[in-house]
Amino acid sequence: MTAPSDAGDRRSPRTEGSDDSRQPDDTSLHSRLQEMSSRLEALEAENHLLRTLVDTHPDILFIKDAKGLFRFANRTLTDFYGTTLEDIIGRDDSHYTGNTEQSHFFRRSVEQVISRFECETVFEDATDGTTGEVNHFRSIKQPFHDIHGQPLVAVLAHNITTEVREHERKTRQIDHIYDTSLEGFWDWNILTSSVTHNRRWSQILGIPESELSNSLEEFASLLHPEDKPEAMIAIQDCLAGKTAYYHRHRMLTRGGDVVWVIDKGDVIERDSEGNPLRMIGSITDITRIVESEALLHQHSRFDSLTKLANRATLIDSLQQAIIITDARDTHGALIFIDLDHFKKINDLLGHTTGDHLLIEVAHRLSSTVRDSDLVARFGGDEFVILVQPLSHDPQTACRELDELMERLQQALNQPYSLLGPQSQPLQHHSSASLGSIMFRDRHLSAEELIRRADIAMYRAKEGGRNQTVRFDPSMRVELERAVQLENDLRRAIENEELYVELQPQFDRGLKLVGAECLLRWRHAKLGNISPYEFIPLAEKSQLIDSLGDWVLAQACKLLEDWQKDTAFARLYLSVNVSVKQLDSPHYVGNVAKALNQHTLDPQYLQLELTENVFATDMPATVARMHELRSLGLRLSLDDFGTGFSSLTYIKHLPFDELKVDRSFVNDLENDEMNRRMVNFMVQLGRELGMCVVAEGVETPRQRELLLEMGCDALQGYLMDKPMSIEAFTARYQLG
Repeated sequence: MTAPSDAGDRRSPRTEGSDDSRQPDDTSLHSRLQEMSSRLEALEAENHLLRTLVDTHPDILFIKDAKGLFRFANRTLTDFYGTTLEDIIGRDDSHYTGNTEQSHFFRRSVEQVISRFECETVFEDATDGTTGEVNHFRSIKQPFHDIHGQPLVAVLAHNITTEVREHERKTRQIDHIYDTSLEGFWDWNILTSSVTHNRRWSQILGIPESELSNSLEEFASLLHPEDKPEAMIAIQDCLAGKTAYYHRHRMLTRGGDVVWVIDKGDVIERDSEGNPLRMIGSITDITRIVESEALLHQHSRFDSLTKLANRATLIDSLQQAIIITDARDTHGALIFIDLDHFKKINDLLGHTTGDHLLIEVAHRLSSTVRDSDLVARFGGDEFVILVQPLSHDPQTACRELDELMERLQQALNQPYSLLGPQSQPLQHHSSASLGSIMFRDRHLSAEELIRRADIAMYRAKEGGRNQTVRFDPSMRVELERAVQLENDLRRAIENEELYVELQPQFDRGLKLVGAECLLRWRHAKLGNISPYEFIPLAEKSQLIDSLGDWVLAQACKLLEDWQKDTAFARLYLSVNVSVKQLDSPHYVGNVAKALNQHTLDPQYLQLELTENVFATDMPATVARMHELRSLGLRLSLDDFGTGFSSLTYIKHLPFDELKVDRSFVNDLENDEMNRRMVNFMVQLGRELGMCVVAEGVETPRQRELLLEMGCDALQGYLMDKPMSIEAFTARYQLG
């Protein structure tokens, strides 16, 4: 046997079946298996993480195929339907909800999304499989293809049931308010010309809801014919975008009554070109307010006792008469009448008898003059008659005036049948002094004409009363008195001829709560000068600021003394302020300076303003009043109801107190209309959060009635008269 040759045997030393030949393949396979195992573990971990994330998401997540069958779902969905993941895959919603309409909607929705193949957001309802309650969802539906190209829809459904129910609650609340509001709401669809209303709208106009046609034509037919043109113009301006709709007008009820309303609204929808589509608004019934304003206007223009024109009406009419006589080249005249010894009647027989006499005098004057003449009560027992027209010829005009004055004097000299104390009938003889002046051009103002007629009347008094006197230039001495008083007033401020008296104020329990400062002037030669004479002089001569500053300084000093642990520490002190003062740009600064110069609590200082503030520059006045309030003091509206009263203004002004004028209180016992007016004022003040004070209280019955109405405080001779500071201190120091 020949030994094998190394050169001839070329086979590999490693045979196929040997362990050495398998080693490399096994290692590679093992490595690959380990890698695959690691990847699977990672995938499982990732899948678990994703699954956990999906299952714990508060929103419902699922995937559906084109037939509406679930291909994937998270636990939020299975919990909602009360099932398991294994049970839900391959089924549709009809298997879990008894609402066939819902399941059909879900299927159609999937079909539509796949058909359009665009992401959509829809609002839909689904029935909870556990509770049976319908839930509301906002669902985002996104179409896509799987790896095989089959269309699927992924859905993210957010449960908005809580939000929907809250919205429904608020909507119900709004609907309730809408139906029960005191406002009459309306909603106008401009395209269809239809108008819807709430219940209050139909109540205001007295139309049953069932009988409303809800048309614009119906609304137009309810407008008062006199107000319709302006109202429709205001609506057209709103539609054109010029301004919001706001109009005060009358509307007619089904029964033919007139209702005053404030009608307001605005366009809330327009198209792309700016054309109006929808307008909403409301009406507010202001009938009672309008009637009250008319009542206040009546009282502001006419005397409550005699029903004659008052001073303000007289001056307005006289100013017009001056212009007319000048333009027409005619004459006019003014007659000033003062009853002789009237004070004795009040003193001996009482104010009630005096009032009866004034009413009878007013009747006789009105019955004697011509229809074109105006009779006014100027104040107290003073009357003024505006006579126009008189002849253009001066001599003829003088004769006409003299004849009228003679007839007036004869009428006033006739005996009066009056009721005395205890209502016993009595005959009274009275007379009057008459002064007059004629005019025909504009060179004299209304105030100057009144002054000259007044001077002529006083000349008649000086001549023995029961006389008629026409103004003569020689009477200018009276005018010179006014000039002299003006100069003397200037010195009086410097020489301390002025002084203050206090009139107490009492609360409902008749406890002293404060006092009003009343300015007095004791002239060195002429004695006491009435504030009704020197205050107008001060306003006209620009002395009012100095006068007002002096009074304010006295009041601040007095409050400072009171608040030093005395029985008066919590008393209010009121100071009257002229409108002329308030108009000054320096007034607020002057008040602040006075307060800073004294140690006092400013809340007990009260500034009284008359209704003349309503005739000023309102924005500036309101701003100035708020500045005063910021200093810590209080503001009072004095003489309410006698001048320019307006509810529109009052609600915008920061008053703390409302004072009912004595002219209303005087007639409180005998005049039902007057009682209604005072009651309205009291309730108005209380509704506006003001303290209500009645001044001029002189009888127990007046006090009783005012307290019944709800007045917070009273002031008048019944409780106490004005007195010096020293007398006040001595009288009330014991509390």
